[in-house]
Amino acid sequence: MEMRQLRYFDSVVKYGTMREAAAKLFISEPSISQQINELQKEIGVPLFEKQGRKIALTAEGKQLLPLVQAILEAVAELETGIAEILNPGSGLIKLGVIPITRLDLVPKKLMEFVKIHPDICVELIESGTSEIIERLLNDTMDVALIAANSRIKSLMELSGIKYKVVSNANSVAVVSCSHPLAKVDKISFSQLLNERIILRRQGIYREEIDNFLGDSVKNDGIYSTDTYETSIKLVDSNLGIAIVPETFISTYGLNEASKIKILVLDDFQVSLDICFIYKKRNYYPLFLTNFMRIFTDTND
Repeated sequence: MEMRQLRYFDSVVKYGTMREAAAKLFISEPSISQQINELQKEIGVPLFEKQGRKIALTAEGKQLLPLVQAILEAVAELETGIAEILNPGSGLIKLGVIPITRLDLVPKKLMEFVKIHPDICVELIESGTSEIIERLLNDTMDVALIAANSRIKSLMELSGIKYKVVSNANSVAVVSCSHPLAKVDKISFSQLLNERIILRRQGIYREEIDNFLGDSVKNDGIYSTDTYETSIKLVDSNLGIAIVPETFISTYGLNEASKIKILVLDDFQVSLDICFIYKKRNYYPLFLTNFMRIFTDTND
């Protein structure tokens, strides 16, 4: 039994077909098929069965999968440990972020980390919460900062992802200075329902707002955008009221902008926890341990 056979087995499970697994591993399909066949011969039972165009694990394959994944994870940790021994001052951290976390928390924490590990590279990968969790599970990302509601927290707990709440993202309303509500400092829920609402098209933040609004607002009463920046531009044109994370406003200094007015949400609030997340492992390099410590420190 060879390590490459175990890696091929895991990849076929991950991608659903030998063709896709071969493409991801940059090898030929016959090569991966041959190694899977040799693995099955050595074990003595079939590990896959055909289901249409794809293949699925047999009962024996399902039993083998967690054992293979544990071996591959242990080998990856060993390789990481050896690399740290040979090159203690070098390394790479892949940090996943969502838009509202990259703007507020990340720069300050990175500055603190660079002071003690100046030669460690940090790659910021901006994506949505669901995509970040998937990449963390697939080991293509090391750690991340995400916004989480109760559904996301339950999903992480079931998936073996650890998290720590490091801050909270509250919301504010943004209106044009030419809007009648610009004369006040707060907006009530009943007032909001009488306006066209501008929201980001998708993501966990949109999910939480939709859950809060329920059936109170019809689809034709909502403008959907791909970015918060676009939402603010629509507000500038007095096309509606945007609901955005407060961190977005403070980071960009929009509370000082002359064309818009920031309103406090009076009798309601849409809030998410900002969580630092990571996959539980037996070994973390020293630089990653320090990185995690800095990002989970809530005292500053």
